[in-house]
Amino acid sequence: MIDETKRGGAWASIVSMALTAIILLALPMLASPQSSTATERATQSTSPPSTDFLTSNSLSTIQSLERHLFSPKVQNEMERIFQSRVEYDGKLHTFPSFKYTFQGFWRNWKRMMKDGIPTGSSGVGSGGVGGEGKFVLFAGDENERIVDVTRDPRNPHHAKIPITVFGYEYGLANMAAFLSQVMVDGIYDDACDESNEQAMLDRGGNPTNSFPMSNACGQYNSSYADMTCPPSEKNMECPPLSPQKTIEASFSTGKTGLKCGPTSIYPSARNQKNDKGRTDVEGCCWWGRGPLHTKGLCSMGKVNYYMGVKAFNEGRITLNTPGVFPDIDFCDTPEAVCLTTDEDRMWSVAMFEWAERIQQYRSADGSSIWNYKEKLADFVNGGMNMFEYYSDEVDTDRDNSFIHAVSSIVDRGCHNAPHCFYSGGPVNKLPLRRIAFTVALSALNIPTMRTELVVEQALDHLKSKQDRIEKNLLLYKTKQGIFPSQRYKFDDLFDALYRFSRPYDATDTSYPTNITYFYSPDHPPLYMGNPYMKHGHKYGLSNIALFLSNAMELSIEKDETCDELNEHEVSGKLPISNSCGQRGISYQDMACSDDPDMACPVDTNMYITAVTAERAFGAAPALQCGPKYRIPSTGYWDFEAMQESNQVAYANMNARVDVEGCCWWARGVLQTKGTCGFGRLNYYLGKRATDEGRESLFPEIDFCSNPESVCGSQFKNELIWMSGLFEWIDRIQTYDFLGFNYMEQLHAFADGGMKDDVFIKHVGAIVQTGCHNPPCKSAGCLDFPCDGAYPVDENAGVRKAFRTFFELNLWNSFPESDGGSNTPTPAPTQCQVNCTEVPSLSPLPPTATPSNAPVVILSSVPSESPTRVMDSRIAHFEDVSRYLKRRRALIDSDIFVSETNSGRAQSRLYTLDGFLNTLQELATEGVDEKMVFYIGQGKVGNFEHGLVNIALFLAHAMTRGILWDTCEEVNHHLVDGKLPLSNACGQQGRSYSDDMCPQADAAMECAVDSSMVLQAFVGISGSPPFFCADTSTHPFTGYYDPLSDSTVSSAPFANELGRTDVAGCCFWGRGILLTQGICDIGRFNHVYGLPALMDGRSSGRYNIDFCSHPEALCSDFEIPATDFNKFTTTIDTSEVRYLIGLLYWADYVQDYNWGYWNYMEKIKLFVDGGMKDDSFVDGFSEIVIDSSRDGALRKANFKKVLEILFMKAPTPLPTTISPSKRPTSKPTWAPIGPLDGASNAVGGNPLQPGTVPGEQDPGAGPISNPNQQPASTPNRPVLIDISAPRPNNLPSNTIKDLSQISSSATHIICSSGPVWALLICSICCLF
Repeated sequence: MIDETKRGGAWASIVSMALTAIILLALPMLASPQSSTATERATQSTSPPSTDFLTSNSLSTIQSLERHLFSPKVQNEMERIFQSRVEYDGKLHTFPSFKYTFQGFWRNWKRMMKDGIPTGSSGVGSGGVGGEGKFVLFAGDENERIVDVTRDPRNPHHAKIPITVFGYEYGLANMAAFLSQVMVDGIYDDACDESNEQAMLDRGGNPTNSFPMSNACGQYNSSYADMTCPPSEKNMECPPLSPQKTIEASFSTGKTGLKCGPTSIYPSARNQKNDKGRTDVEGCCWWGRGPLHTKGLCSMGKVNYYMGVKAFNEGRITLNTPGVFPDIDFCDTPEAVCLTTDEDRMWSVAMFEWAERIQQYRSADGSSIWNYKEKLADFVNGGMNMFEYYSDEVDTDRDNSFIHAVSSIVDRGCHNAPHCFYSGGPVNKLPLRRIAFTVALSALNIPTMRTELVVEQALDHLKSKQDRIEKNLLLYKTKQGIFPSQRYKFDDLFDALYRFSRPYDATDTSYPTNITYFYSPDHPPLYMGNPYMKHGHKYGLSNIALFLSNAMELSIEKDETCDELNEHEVSGKLPISNSCGQRGISYQDMACSDDPDMACPVDTNMYITAVTAERAFGAAPALQCGPKYRIPSTGYWDFEAMQESNQVAYANMNARVDVEGCCWWARGVLQTKGTCGFGRLNYYLGKRATDEGRESLFPEIDFCSNPESVCGSQFKNELIWMSGLFEWIDRIQTYDFLGFNYMEQLHAFADGGMKDDVFIKHVGAIVQTGCHNPPCKSAGCLDFPCDGAYPVDENAGVRKAFRTFFELNLWNSFPESDGGSNTPTPAPTQCQVNCTEVPSLSPLPPTATPSNAPVVILSSVPSESPTRVMDSRIAHFEDVSRYLKRRRALIDSDIFVSETNSGRAQSRLYTLDGFLNTLQELATEGVDEKMVFYIGQGKVGNFEHGLVNIALFLAHAMTRGILWDTCEEVNHHLVDGKLPLSNACGQQGRSYSDDMCPQADAAMECAVDSSMVLQAFVGISGSPPFFCADTSTHPFTGYYDPLSDSTVSSAPFANELGRTDVAGCCFWGRGILLTQGICDIGRFNHVYGLPALMDGRSSGRYNIDFCSHPEALCSDFEIPATDFNKFTTTIDTSEVRYLIGLLYWADYVQDYNWGYWNYMEKIKLFVDGGMKDDSFVDGFSEIVIDSSRDGALRKANFKKVLEILFMKAPTPLPTTISPSKRPTSKPTWAPIGPLDGASNAVGGNPLQPGTVPGEQDPGAGPISNPNQQPASTPNRPVLIDISAPRPNNLPSNTIKDLSQISSSATHIICSSGPVWALLICSICCLF
């Protein structure tokens, strides 16, 4: 804990326990008032203090509130409040509300604070100064109050601490309470009218799917027509509506829309009762409307009395009164609240009700009185929701008593539900209202004192680990051993952190005035965490740990030196001129690029010798600089003679043989160096700041005239740390370059468990070289790139970082989280039930304190840089490749397997080696070094994320090309029990020649040539292969009849879209994913085909126009002989079948981001959630690829692939199984000719997912065409009766298709045999 005496007051000496009690009781009365007239102290009193200040609402107060609300931090959080929700795929998803916006909210809230709603009487209104004769929303006042709060109400040992409360915070707390209610009642559903949402209960008390129409009369034990006004306000109440009045909720559909009307229109439903027993909706027109669900005769009557036609008729408002509706009779037409596209009306009604009913609430309950104004002030003065941040155990009812009571008033009419007169049930959706309140408070960034307390949380944690820091981190190494540092002390570190994390504010009594603080309008303080998130100080502690680990690497462990050591050899020797710069850097040439005037001028007469150097026997001496007239030239350090050898001049890497003007070597804990580094130090912390009238921590030190003052002045103990902290704030915390934002990455790092070694490497690179992606031009190389443009040893920095996290106990102190939300408790859209805290497959931090620091296994992948990005990707691919090859046996036997007549057999077209060989190019080189297949590579890559991406790719391929062992699409979509030959144009309702690209990619599309003639080859398919041909030769096409095993072309037969020809229908699916259509095939052609070669793009690979020759996607392509080339040239396209699928995945799937569905985000959430919730695969099937029909198979495949990839490498298994019989060959399909009704011999069914282990012939010879697989000679049908009951597990779509087959065809094979006979026994219909 920070010494509480530093908070502005000292306790009297304690003489005895009795005297202590007397002093403690007397202190509040003896406390002297603050000198500032704008500050007062909240006092305890037998009578509650006046709350009249809440309505003062001066213009300056409203402006202060507005400034806070429109600050960037708060504005960045506003979208969390105005988010509507929809349940989809079993989960809640959010989207920006269309009906309610922040702009509309603030426009009306500001008006209600400033102008309010007139009451027509000075004695009626919100009361207090500014609230006479009108209802206004509380804004607070301009005063600052010092209140004493206990951080943890559960912990009696926590001392009270003084905090500052700004007057406008009372207004913000009132705003948060309002927002919490409208979020639940209106914003979440993005609706104005109350929904019909209370389901009837069955006999067991469980909700059913029945929602009584009579819920319009009242839901959740309420009767809206009975919500009348008390006798004193009876004149305001709406009269009951005529039973004949008919109203329907606006913009509602289906069962959710409430309605009222006579029984002649809406008859009573005797078995459809609401919980008050109503079965009709006569006169039931008073349901909730607006974002606060204003409902009942009294509330709607008051809206009309003060804001509507009654107010106008009786003179309370005029046509010019802002925020009222003098032409609307809300009693006659309550739906008028919602019959508008103008959100101002909805907000006005809700805010009026808040000002009139909630803010004015005062209820006597026995001896206790609940007064909203007083409770609001008590809530703010008590620190608001302090327990959210500090309590390990929360008493839900006690700690949330304020918002529970407010929610009760809003929803039930009194503060102590369920004991309310009109509505006797509990508060509806109370947990949601409580969570929404927390969201609103954190989004509004209140209480503001959290920005101070999060600093204390971080410093308290650090202080509690002082012993471990001193014994295990602040150490230096020599040849004799490891010893505690005598230069780098914890107390000095703590003092520096204290001064740099809390900018001095003279109006805040919590800052001691006897010490100085770092303050710069150009810099934030040292980041100590997110003030408005439970465990938010973990970000600050991560920031400190990274600072400390880099300090250990650069200075503390190096013989606890402050000055840079001479350690960079040139040709085996240490030049004395290394003072001018080591590793190719020239310190005196390190100018400030953004402001050259800020750098120190180089004084060639400066003569300095470093005050610290390596103390080992025989080590090189301290660095030195001096003019040439004193040191004409420099040699090198002779280790054997242990002296400088200056017989000949010896140059450093930059050819310097003197040390004139070379006084800018690195100093301090982060080794601040160069004329720019010391110039910025002087500008912000030193004499130049004082000379220019700015605040300075060291006003008398000129770091430009004496840079050695960091290590050798009277303030050296402070400066060795503070110079480093300034550099950290100046260069690291503000770093945002080439997509790497340090603060964003820090949050992601902490949320991920503080384990990402790549992030740590990036930070180390920024510290040492100036950028996260070395080589860095900002490093100061005289001849770029030099050795100094790269970190010295990035893995050493990672080890020290992990050691620091361990010693600070950060891994065990904080749970992992997804981040992205500032709410101390889970936001409404976050997981609430059956959630996993830590991914089961991620490395976990130690669960108990081991005797030694943990052993860290570092990634073999180097941190990426422009010149080494390819090395990084190749290294990552090799890791993935080795990982998969160790699982080759299972992958070959369970993934690259296809269905045959004899069962499952290893695919001949698709293999692990073929997949990896092609994957390497797209995972390392990508397309133009940008579009890459994701295997976990990249700055924030993750090995497991990459494997899961591969797993889903393979799972999808197992429903496409791999399943049938084909490179070309199979005709499979039945229409009236037949297979249209025009399915070549598109199946499942698609038209492949109409698959247009987005406008930006339209030029990539293949042109449709109706004269093109092609025929597919589909290995083992029993259906006719696709073909395309001109209508001059094939004016129409027929169908294939699976029952008679024959093709019929005597009459046109249309596919699902009505096509009866195949002209231009040459773009059926091809490749491992059966990529289809003129866009996707055209895109492949654009990237890898002839267009890329002609354009000179680096991705160009094949001298083939795949749009003109799509057959080349699945077979080698021959270029005919020409006059120039006398021989036919064959182009090997064996990798294309993989490449076209991998490109589609990298370009379309990985980049898929529509609405709430982001593919890469889903992959991350799946892995980070422990790989348990695979429902995202359903979304992938339905949303991304529009193929939910085979989603169950894809999901089962995905589970199988995951099991293989994430289990230990198995003992190698045989990849083939001895067959029970040897299949015989069958003729391939003849070339295209006139198609008549002649029967064709066909092979096995590609659509039958078998469960029998694969059978294949071990003696089968090689296949000449790599795309061709011998098919089987068909067996003739075994006769069975199809009128018999079908298997229970037959899919509905298959049953539907088969039910349309003529009953005269009553026999079909079901045991073994060819083609479509097997379909009846198949367990699924894949397409």
